[in-house]
Amino acid sequence: MGHQFDTIDRDTAIRHIAILVVVTIVVKFIVLGLIQAISFVDYFDLGVYLKAIDPVMQGQIPYISYPFEYPILTMVPILLAFIPAFQTQNGMAFIYSFQTLMILCDILIVLSVYLIGLKIHTEMTAFYGGLIYATAFSAAYFVVTKSDAFPTALLMLGILFTIYGMKARGYALTSAGFFAKIFPVIALPFMVLYNSKMTTLKAEILAAGKIFLLFCVILLIPLAIVSPSTLGTYLFATGGSVGVYPNTATYTIYAWLSEVLHLGISSGAVSIVMYALMAAGLLLLVYLSFIGREQSDRTFLKLVLCAIFFLFVFTKFHSPQYLVWFTPLLAILVADDLVKVGLFYAAQVFAYIEFPLIFGSFYTNAQYMNPAGSLGWYMTLVFFTLEYVVFIALVYFTVRSPQGLIARLKVCCPVARRKES
Repeated sequence: MGHQFDTIDRDTAIRHIAILVVVTIVVKFIVLGLIQAISFVDYFDLGVYLKAIDPVMQGQIPYISYPFEYPILTMVPILLAFIPAFQTQNGMAFIYSFQTLMILCDILIVLSVYLIGLKIHTEMTAFYGGLIYATAFSAAYFVVTKSDAFPTALLMLGILFTIYGMKARGYALTSAGFFAKIFPVIALPFMVLYNSKMTTLKAEILAAGKIFLLFCVILLIPLAIVSPSTLGTYLFATGGSVGVYPNTATYTIYAWLSEVLHLGISSGAVSIVMYALMAAGLLLLVYLSFIGREQSDRTFLKLVLCAIFFLFVFTKFHSPQYLVWFTPLLAILVADDLVKVGLFYAAQVFAYIEFPLIFGSFYTNAQYMNPAGSLGWYMTLVFFTLEYVVFIALVYFTVRSPQGLIARLKVCCPVARRKES
């Protein structure tokens, strides 16, 4: 049984929190130092954010006067980081300020991991979960080079408040996450179903819907009225114009089928199947949540983890920083099992090799760097195959348990029960 936060030893909790904060900060400096020594620090995204502010200084308004491919709340840390850059007239001041803000977001994430862990683990295991996340070195690299720590912090705070019974705050933060990176909204259906065990499903749908609608009224409707043509760019940059990214599971499967086995199956056909599988998987997760509304905190976390992981695996476009989205949930759920912890760090190693170590030399967002059939091409294909095998195994063993999702499906599905009998 986990601990309620108000029953744990406060001195112990404060000591744990202080250690987690220090480790979180130190790991960022270690990762940046190591990567500068052996590869490169990717400042591309930070450069995009900085360039997006230049027109503002000329009186233009993002999304209205000019397009910007990120949701509107992403502008919050960008504008905050621009203040010292404007005062000093130094672009590097923006980079350092933005990185500082993302580290602060990461501190909120690691604290959420610890506090959520207290609900399903012992105090020490919750602390271990925080340490596991704080030392997730590949995720740490993306925290200081991208903006994904911001929406992930909103999501994790939303989950934290939901777990501790503060439903309205959970809905609000998760809804805000939608307007920072889109993906946090996938947790809303599971929050609604989780909360409905104490009230009714109708009441929770209305409660979540009102809060989400309020965000839409404030952030979306004015934009739709003033500049409807920019609404699509605002909502989501889907990567649809660039085809299938070569570092996706979709392309990896296509390469085996078409280039190795010569079956003549197009990447587009594989992508269609993958999206169908993602849709079916998400519907299955919602169904499992619906039929098991008396679910435990742990099961709720597993459902959200799987939903986000499906986005990671099944879409045809892929940025390595998507790893940040579900790493906190993994850290919470693997903390009580050394085998899972080992898989967790193995996945971090593969992600770190994928980017930045072999990016540009073995693959880019457009293609493998070596011609099909060459040794370098096969090395790239085998690497991505092993990487996805490790990630899928990690998530599978994380959610697999006698009281987990698979067992729940067997118990609740009449067809499965008939087959067993």
